[in-house]
Amino acid sequence: MRLPALFFGFLAAASCRAAVVYDFTPVTQQINALVTRENLGGASLMVIQNGSVIDEQYFGTYTSATRIPIASASKWLSALAIERLVEKGQMSWSDTVGQYIPTAPADKSDITLGELFSHTAGFPNADAPCLGDETNYTLATCADQILSMPLLYTPGAGFIYTGNGMQVGGRMAEVATGKSWDQIFQDEVTTPLDMSHTDFATDSLKPPYVAVPNPQIAGGVRSTLRDYANVVQMVVQEGVWNGVPYLSANDLAEMQLDQTHGARIYYTPDPLPYYGYGYGEWRDSVDAQGNAEQVSSTGKFGTSPWIDHSTGIAAVFLVFDNKDRLPCDIHQLWMNVGNVVGADVIFADSFDCVAIGGD
Repeated sequence: MRLPALFFGFLAAASCRAAVVYDFTPVTQQINALVTRENLGGASLMVIQNGSVIDEQYFGTYTSATRIPIASASKWLSALAIERLVEKGQMSWSDTVGQYIPTAPADKSDITLGELFSHTAGFPNADAPCLGDETNYTLATCADQILSMPLLYTPGAGFIYTGNGMQVGGRMAEVATGKSWDQIFQDEVTTPLDMSHTDFATDSLKPPYVAVPNPQIAGGVRSTLRDYANVVQMVVQEGVWNGVPYLSANDLAEMQLDQTHGARIYYTPDPLPYYGYGYGEWRDSVDAQGNAEQVSSTGKFGTSPWIDHSTGIAAVFLVFDNKDRLPCDIHQLWMNVGNVVGADVIFADSFDCVAIGGD
């Protein structure tokens, strides 16, 4: 049977698309230089476009099994767990602290779950003593300690990047579901997204899942490159993972809206221009309508998940170092990846190599 010329045209077009090979040499050279300069054990990078891995590299001693603490890259994961509960009707971003913790001080009772996960609740940047203490506190008692802290501004009126608020939000989720945060995290994140190497036991050498009594909601996850890559791939695919709906596209879009609503910035770890903060993620660039095009959630040790919706790129850079020494490297990395795949990375227009702090 003779096939029509149009059919062969489709084959040729598909072949051309499949034959596209990106040259990640500048990215490889940069990471090699970083590992050498900082005397790191290693690093790893995965870049995915439209569901296909277009770059996966391991440096130094790092392998696909390397599992490290990811600090504030945890925030994105915890926010996804909450969004799943919201989608199921078990919670709402407008729920207040007082609904779940009746003993909360009067000035904290009307703080919303959304304010806790967008750093606009009014809590100070400095971590409460209970954060990271898995011996003397439970999530419930840690939340009580945080709620006893003085607010620095009226809830909703300012932005202070901090782990304190999310800790309280995690406790609210425990009350709402009757489950521990560890169980919530497994049910809503690690199990449905096939993240078998991820948990909140940052100090454990045992394989996951290791439950802890006081998980650090905003910064206590340990994970691997491939585990976290599942997350960003799901997000860039508008809520679908392995062909199965995980979250609705609308709910993911809600997470990427500016939830700070123009609040005054009291403290931000990144002095570069940005377009507000969603739930657990930075809005690094936006389109003409104000919708997020690029989002990220870099942690203080350098691990950085990043998404560019305009090119369908989802990427994760896994490293364990001090982010204060890496601001130029991380921004330059995403600039280099953007140059390779044709993304107009926001840092290219407003790049300012300065020290960055943060959780």
